[in-house]
Amino acid sequence: MATLSSYITEVQRLLHDANAVFWSTSELTDYINDARERVARDTGCLRTLQITATPISNTGVPATVWTAGETVTAGDFVFSNIFIYEVITGGVLGTDAPPYPSANYTFPPSTPFTDGTATLQYSGPAEIIPFATLTNGNTLDILNVNIYWGNSRIPLRYLPWSNFNAQLRYWQNYVGRPVCFSVYGQQQIYIGPVPDQAYVVEIDSTILPTPLTQSAPNAVDPIQDPYTTPVAFYAAYKAKYKEQSYGEAEIYKQEYLKHVQAVLNSVYTRRIPDPYTTF
Repeated sequence: MATLSSYITEVQRLLHDANAVFWSTSELTDYINDARERVARDTGCLRTLQITATPISNTGVPATVWTAGETVTAGDFVFSNIFIYEVITGGVLGTDAPPYPSANYTFPPSTPFTDGTATLQYSGPAEIIPFATLTNGNTLDILNVNIYWGNSRIPLRYLPWSNFNAQLRYWQNYVGRPVCFSVYGQQQIYIGPVPDQAYVVEIDSTILPTPLTQSAPNAVDPIQDPYTTPVAFYAAYKAKYKEQSYGEAEIYKQEYLKHVQAVLNSVYTRRIPDPYTTF
């Protein structure tokens, strides 16, 4: 199991600088953390299931279905049709849902409006799950999305954004149980149709590692063998590149790439889903 201390020792040996004459341990720590992030990006070795909810506000607070006559307090979030609203002033919701979108109100309001005795403010679309609301703040990519529906766990189909936008966002008021997801940019998950009720969501994701610190040099790296083997070579590459020894830096870079490929080859093993099937 790798630690910051073991990484530093390995990098110092590669650089022939065991006594930290040319590179301080704090500098090597920065390069090692850069290398760990690079390994996680190149291999997807850190993978986790994250639980969240939808619809969810951009602050991470789940929204509840707008219900006529319900008592709400300031700071709550409710959703109606395709939009989420924040409760600005608490009170009792009215008898009619917010009229957005409709023939006369296509776009969400830009200013607070009265609903019964409460005051609501448009917060965002109900079809988005921001990366920032996920339980792990270092989310890199989304691989799969499941929604919990009764006793079922429903895997959502993935579509590239252009197809998702054309097929599932054509009608503004198209709501129902989500069947598909797409990733827009690096910070947002879109699901479609727009949820018709609150759902618990399970997200299969790859994440970036948290930095190792000198205050805990023997803390075990969550990146495990064999994915730890390329780290020292990339850290040495960064050290040599900073030194402007570009020829030596390129050697370490090539060694890093070879070790990453070797790791990916070594963990690729056969898995038989069912030895008794004929297809």
